[in-house]
Amino acid sequence: MIEVARRGFRWEARFGARFASAVDLSELAGYSDRLPDARRAGARRESAAYLGALGQAGPDCEFALHGGPGWSGITGVLRGPYREGVERDAERVLERVLAVPEHLVAEPGLPEPDALEPPRAGWVAELRRRCLVAPATRPDAGKRYYLTMPPLVSEPRVWDGLVDRLPEGVRLVVGLRPVRVEHEFTARLRSYAEQYAVLAAPGEFSGGGMYSGRRMLAGEPFAADAAALFRDAAERYAGWAFQARVSLVAPGRLAPALVSALEQAVRGVLVEPTPPDRAAALRALTTWDAPAWGTPSWGADPAVPPALAPLRELADAVDAAQVAWLPAAATGVLRSLPVTPPPPERRTARGVVFEGPVTVAGDLVGGDKHRWDAPR
Repeated sequence: MIEVARRGFRWEARFGARFASAVDLSELAGYSDRLPDARRAGARRESAAYLGALGQAGPDCEFALHGGPGWSGITGVLRGPYREGVERDAERVLERVLAVPEHLVAEPGLPEPDALEPPRAGWVAELRRRCLVAPATRPDAGKRYYLTMPPLVSEPRVWDGLVDRLPEGVRLVVGLRPVRVEHEFTARLRSYAEQYAVLAAPGEFSGGGMYSGRRMLAGEPFAADAAALFRDAAERYAGWAFQARVSLVAPGRLAPALVSALEQAVRGVLVEPTPPDRAAALRALTTWDAPAWGTPSWGADPAVPPALAPLRELADAVDAAQVAWLPAAATGVLRSLPVTPPPPERRTARGVVFEGPVTVAGDLVGGDKHRWDAPR
């Protein structure tokens, strides 16, 4: 279950879990009496709690969630200076990995034998946050442009449906590495929020000249959105978080329609490396040595200042659950993974819960079926 080997000057343990099946939520107690979208939302919350527990594993761990035809599971790598300590810690972390949410069934083992090896060839791209930029129009802004990077967000029904129906050979890889967010970076996010909050409110400005006087300034709508986003980021990215990468791997370039659907589903942008950087991008699927934060790599945006660069790959457990493949069989059917009934003690029969309008034919008012003495 756990493979331990010496790599360089450190010991490394490799392990994983295969998703054997998804549990039919239409029969699972606590889910069966909800509408399908509510079941998906409940499963998403459980997934976030599961990923949050993995985030407590420490900075020596790395995880990757795999999704796609024939690829469903999670891999883990743990490193340390001593073999005994690495083996002991790997067993503890593997227990957390196998403690999947109730809507999944997992078993020890890698999703595929080469799941922890970078592909030697193929097409690769990353789904990244959009960098939204707008020109600064207020004279008191103190900067040439405004910018913000909203996190990736998705509707469970849309995103899970897309990943479940990925074409053959296409794989989603969500890499997660627990990291400690420096206090200075959290304070910087809070400072951005405060500055944008000032620009979002009406104000006064004086040019400083003898005859210039003071004039009223309208609040900037972009600044209002940016203030809310940076305030939220400062609250959530404190202490431990994840460094996250969302990658798509395929034998060849994805169809434009699929690229557009993926980008719209998470409100992100699919970034493809230049040919000289493709080998490094393939290696980045299984290692975090490149591209590093704050470097002018193939995923960097020139508008993002180096001090804000870590935000490109920063995520908490809720962010990670927006894109990680922890499939939920809300209606009892999945294309890429078998669906099994829940354990007998968790199984319930609640009748049929319909999703969408239902047409009932026949006379619902007349006849004798409403009489107490009618035949039953």
